[in-house]
Amino acid sequence: MDADLLDQFVETTGSTMAEAMKYLKLCDNDINAAVGCYFDPTVGRSSGMLGEQEAAVRAPIAAFTDQINEQVAVGRMGKRPSIVFEDGDLGAMFKAPTDISFVGTLETAKIKGRNRKKWLLVNVQDKDVFQSQLLNRDLWCLEDVRDVIERHFVFWQIFRDNLEGEHFVKFYKFTEFPCICIIDPNTGELLKQWGHISHMEFMKEMHDFTSRYRFESGTRRKSFDFYGMSRADMFKIEKPPVLEPPPALYPSSSSSSSSSSPSPPSSPEPDSDPDTTLEPAPAMPEVPADVQPGTVHVTFRLPDGARHTGVFQQDGGCSELYRWLTIYAQMEDFNVWTAFPRVLVSDDEDVSVLSVVGGGNRAMLIVSEKE
Repeated sequence: MDADLLDQFVETTGSTMAEAMKYLKLCDNDINAAVGCYFDPTVGRSSGMLGEQEAAVRAPIAAFTDQINEQVAVGRMGKRPSIVFEDGDLGAMFKAPTDISFVGTLETAKIKGRNRKKWLLVNVQDKDVFQSQLLNRDLWCLEDVRDVIERHFVFWQIFRDNLEGEHFVKFYKFTEFPCICIIDPNTGELLKQWGHISHMEFMKEMHDFTSRYRFESGTRRKSFDFYGMSRADMFKIEKPPVLEPPPALYPSSSSSSSSSSPSPPSSPEPDSDPDTTLEPAPAMPEVPADVQPGTVHVTFRLPDGARHTGVFQQDGGCSELYRWLTIYAQMEDFNVWTAFPRVLVSDDEDVSVLSVVGGGNRAMLIVSEKE
């Protein structure tokens, strides 16, 4: 018996190798009829067709309405054909989770995520890959998975071959499908990414993500895993400011107890030369809560971990990004990078801000010091 037919039957139905041999033998190695016979409730395993005393002339296979598309004959070295289930019992088993999936574009999904303070969970499917159908059957239909999605995520399922899917795959440079990822709806940053994943692994990853990330006031707060961090990463964590001692520790000499209280250590007088006095950095411009038409909100993550947000014109040059950081963040000798994929942002005024942020109205850029 053809080993490819056995493997395909087991992969499609989830049955054992022994069952695959029985059904294929019953249907004369017709994979279509064997799969339909396996899922047809009118032909159960308890029927006499598969018993030890099988009749010489078997009864005809009962009619069913299941449909299997895109089937091609392949050799041992060829690609396995994919199966798309549409109607009948098979269609219900592999049905897409339309009741929990958001209908719309990526930008409208981000807006819904920001309004409800939820992360964006995206599932990119490929009709030519059977693992995509298995996600519908083995993951998205489970109650505990749906509960996690309802509480923490806006779920968006798309196919890679439609217009929105092509734009999403091209922007985030996905090459393997199916793909599951988590997107920050405020910045569009790719936070997590998986391929085909089992139920137990998915729940473990969701527990880890929701325990370490909190959606708060439009930003994400991360709890640092010090055991998994290098020394260089630890020094990058923003430290709390050092508090000055209260004035009561060093009372003035006019106090009645000045004779018994120690005097504060003397410090050199500050240089009063106005030419050598550093001017303080100007106050950060206020950022409106809503993005105005023709503008984009860019959040910069500085080398010390601090974050500042500025408003820029979409058709403005990228030189404005460098000028803003020089004035308001007091940065010198630095580079600006996109968050994902990591690409150096040019300081050329002929390169528009819109081309850097990828067409959205919110983005995050990484600032690093030049080596």
